[in-house]
Amino acid sequence: MGEVLDFSNISPHIRRLLQEIGMFGEETSRSVYVVGGFVRDLLTGRENLDIDIVVEGDAVDFAGQLAKAWEGQVHAHHQFKTAAITRLDGLKLDFVSARSETYSSPGALPSVEYGTIVEDLLRRDFSINALAIQLRPDTFGELVDCTDGLRDLRAGHIRTLHEQSFVDDPTRIFRAIRYEGRYNFQITAGDQKRILDTIEQGVLDLISGQRIRNEIDHILSEEAVPQMINRLREFDLLGAIHPTWKAPPDFDILWTAAGQAIEWASTSLPNEPINTGAILWMTLLTAPDAIEAVSSRLALENQLYAKLNAQTQLEHDLNALSALSKPSEVYHLLNPYPPEPLAFGMMQSNQPDWRVEKIGDYLTHLMRVQPLVTGEDLIQRGLKPSRAFSDLLWKAFAAQLNGQVSTAQEIYQLLDIEK
Repeated sequence: MGEVLDFSNISPHIRRLLQEIGMFGEETSRSVYVVGGFVRDLLTGRENLDIDIVVEGDAVDFAGQLAKAWEGQVHAHHQFKTAAITRLDGLKLDFVSARSETYSSPGALPSVEYGTIVEDLLRRDFSINALAIQLRPDTFGELVDCTDGLRDLRAGHIRTLHEQSFVDDPTRIFRAIRYEGRYNFQITAGDQKRILDTIEQGVLDLISGQRIRNEIDHILSEEAVPQMINRLREFDLLGAIHPTWKAPPDFDILWTAAGQAIEWASTSLPNEPINTGAILWMTLLTAPDAIEAVSSRLALENQLYAKLNAQTQLEHDLNALSALSKPSEVYHLLNPYPPEPLAFGMMQSNQPDWRVEKIGDYLTHLMRVQPLVTGEDLIQRGLKPSRAFSDLLWKAFAAQLNGQVSTAQEIYQLLDIEK
């Protein structure tokens, strides 16, 4: 019999739900288990409401019946043998059939078949994630550990389950680094060598850019990001994705600036839709040639690609600002830029205070100013669109931004246009 776990550090509500699932398993003659991250974090004293349930048998059918009993909504994926229940209280639980996996080639997605809980645990990425808790009433709380995951959890080790693990799925390299940083653990010496061997074999070239991009997004959402990026640097993992990609040597400083930019934008631009992910990516991609190459390799969205490029261009254009620049000059220079590179740029440690103030004033005030006189207004006064027409519009708006005029009538007088 395995170790029986103490559930005192999870909410009574979650414990009751798990007991209900176990009792439903008994009623339907199925063995059911909670697995993976929930168990790992339960054992390390962390809260984790990402609840994954493994069913020996048809998880889709099991989840469908349980959803009816709970009066919840079920979303099934028959081809993957998975289902998700969203309960009336908003809690979402994922159900998957216990399975075995085979990989037809390195980096390929696996083929799956129904299996036992042991087969299911043996297919997982790391021993600390290959832990399950039995939920049926007669064995409720009993730990299933067929890979010495508990030992590794207590020792602080990140360890794969077989020699070819990283070759079968190279994205596990990123996850190993992520778990190592999150829990302040250590990737085993053997697995560090396997990571280097896998990279040297070029297996990363066999997986899609989107899968790699997803793993990097996960890393950027963690707390110990500088530590994880340092690990990427040690393995030259970014260079393996594309030769032009190197982690900036001042990444820690850039990461601090990104956090400050996101915090500033959330409080100072509450109504502006800020893409915080774009700001985080600006810490990793700073060289123009790398931006183009890596964006292509990872299939980054056009909008993100444009914002990364804007950040590198902004560094050059900000040199045109001076402490004496008028509001209209600030507007003219910064208006082509989206808010993300501007917020990130103003938080750079080498920015003088006057420049920070001017960028901040543009973001909080100038970019929202609406012209008192529009092109339609000038057309109604007999002017026809032309280069001179555009120059008049800008002259009017610049005067308004600089506080030289405050009414439409003053603008018409400035432009010497009869009303």
